[in-house]
Amino acid sequence: MHPSVQTLYKYRVALIAALLLLGSVAAAQWISQDSGHGHPATALPHQSHPQEALESRLTSLERTLDQTLKIQGQLLELVNELSTRLEPDAQPPQTRHVNMHAENARAQQPAEQSRLQAIRNRFERQRHNQVRQLVEAGFSHSRATAIVDKQERLQYEQMQFSYEYHHLQDKRSQRAKELQEKLQTYSNPRRVFEQELNAAEFEQYLNAFGGRTEMEIGDLIESAPAYEAGLRPGDKIIRYNNQRVFHMGDLRTQVYQAKPGESVAVEIQRQGSSSTETIYLPAGPLGIRG
Repeated sequence: MHPSVQTLYKYRVALIAALLLLGSVAAAQWISQDSGHGHPATALPHQSHPQEALESRLTSLERTLDQTLKIQGQLLELVNELSTRLEPDAQPPQTRHVNMHAENARAQQPAEQSRLQAIRNRFERQRHNQVRQLVEAGFSHSRATAIVDKQERLQYEQMQFSYEYHHLQDKRSQRAKELQEKLQTYSNPRRVFEQELNAAEFEQYLNAFGGRTEMEIGDLIESAPAYEAGLRPGDKIIRYNNQRVFHMGDLRTQVYQAKPGESVAVEIQRQGSSSTETIYLPAGPLGIRG
């Protein structure tokens, strides 16, 4: 409530009493004048003209009443203003502030809707481009759409596995190991699609997104297992331990998973050859630099 309104409310009784007091004063003055001069026999000796004295008293009374009415009018205006401001339906200042916030929120809605629409448009363009690339690589539109849907599902499942592993208390439990394996697989969707697509479709999938279909050897360390097995720069590694290899990171991951002392099958493609062959190397680092 505004301070001035609080003040008027506080002194409302005093204001009403003042009105009554002014009325009483005016009435008392009228009575006193009337009683003091109402009988000509009691007039003072120097008042030789009773008619003039009466007119003087009437004039004085009129001035007093006029002043009283003016003051009463001012007090009535204050009381009316007080009553208006204290109406139950009057909106307090904080309600107006709430309305201002609501208006600001409504003003911001178009901007927020525009931002969300821009995000949706960007997502739809990205999805449309992925479907188009798969169609250009040889997939039907329905098949391409299903593959893109699967990619989005894989991203969601990867986040679920990551969330579960993050909140797992025992990181050495069997469940933790299972989650680690899933995360390694889901971190590269190509590994999932390699299992779900046939060989021809998988090659089309890789070509659609410009993925490497094999890892080409750049250099080797002499006397290391790969060099001793006859691999040379320009040769390609297709699979390691029956897992597809696309780059050095894939090869390193598969090497770490191989148990020491085992012999691991490595599918390779010699430089200048269109066919592949399988060689066997001891588990562990191969000595390939990239």
